[in-house]
Amino acid sequence: MVSPRYLTSFEQYRYFTYPHLNGFVTDEHGVTTGVVVGQIDLDPAEMSLHVIDLPSGAAREVCRFTNPIDATNPYSWYDVATDGSRIVTMFSNEVICIDIDAGGAVTTRPVFTPPANHELSVIVTLHPAFDRCLASYYPRGKKTGPSVLVEIDLTTGEATQLLDSATELAHFQYCEADPDWIGFANQSRFKHNYGPYNRLWAMHPVHAPRGMKIWDQIAGDGIVPTGHEAWAFHDVSCITVAADTTRPSNTPCEGTPGLWQIWPDGREPRLIVEAADYNHASISRQGDLAVVDAGPLRPPWLFPTSPEDPIDPAASAGRIELVSMTGEFAPIALAEMHFGDVHPRHGHPGFSPDGAFVAFTDTDPFTQRSRVGLADVRSARR
Repeated sequence: MVSPRYLTSFEQYRYFTYPHLNGFVTDEHGVTTGVVVGQIDLDPAEMSLHVIDLPSGAAREVCRFTNPIDATNPYSWYDVATDGSRIVTMFSNEVICIDIDAGGAVTTRPVFTPPANHELSVIVTLHPAFDRCLASYYPRGKKTGPSVLVEIDLTTGEATQLLDSATELAHFQYCEADPDWIGFANQSRFKHNYGPYNRLWAMHPVHAPRGMKIWDQIAGDGIVPTGHEAWAFHDVSCITVAADTTRPSNTPCEGTPGLWQIWPDGREPRLIVEAADYNHASISRQGDLAVVDAGPLRPPWLFPTSPEDPIDPAASAGRIELVSMTGEFAPIALAEMHFGDVHPRHGHPGFSPDGAFVAFTDTDPFTQRSRVGLADVRSARR
């Protein structure tokens, strides 16, 4: 196992972004130079974004947001243009665009607010051209739907509706290999829609304008509930984690758990590696590597610790694991870490655009404060 570098401390209460979003900055040659991290403050409740320069370790605050709707957990996911010129995020029910010029000057502006009595889903995704983003919303207090997907022009603020559904749709993301393909999760809670057995969907203006399911998860050798899909950069496909067959859950897995690759063109799903404890996954832009957060034995989001109970660090222990998409090598542990009780305090690993690094979130099981770790992929493969 390589020794990760910790870019932040637990005291700073910082975290890395969601696995299918970008949190890295590269130079004009595509070499990774920085990492963008989020920071949670509780007194007063605020959220801020910071850029950490990798060579020096110096951090610079980019922006700060106050007066959150949820003062107990004021976090937001964010997606960063690889050249560091733009970030999109969602805070207090607004989609926000942060522009950073060559001299480092920052302009922050709201670009979209959902209709009255509606609220935004927590993930906003930037287009590969950095000129637009995806956002979705649903009736306030009714996350189960109906859902509406919009694409927002970041210059004009004009929002174009792309899709609507009576069910809960989320995790919208462009497939960078062909951004006309947009992957999403059907997270319906209705039993007749099979919930997590009906999750993997995609839409395309020609091939699937209303969206289509890309994996029949109740066919084949047994029911396979999946989640946390990440669409590829090199190929029109996604990777996804199939749930553990042994973990206590209301979504049992009768098929093979582990990391799978799925295509929207009808090709058979491909099992990349079998594993019983994978959670989230991300794929490198080169398509040769994947990374997952694995464990824990007793997930704190399923088994929360009561205030009167002693804290058992082993119960929330996990690891960040590097996976070969081609089977060139067995999975490699990049780092040990702990899972927290709620977002954003899960591992959520993600690759740098050049494939050199993996960033992840690690949580102190005693304080539930998080820090950001960085693993050197090149060292791990030597």
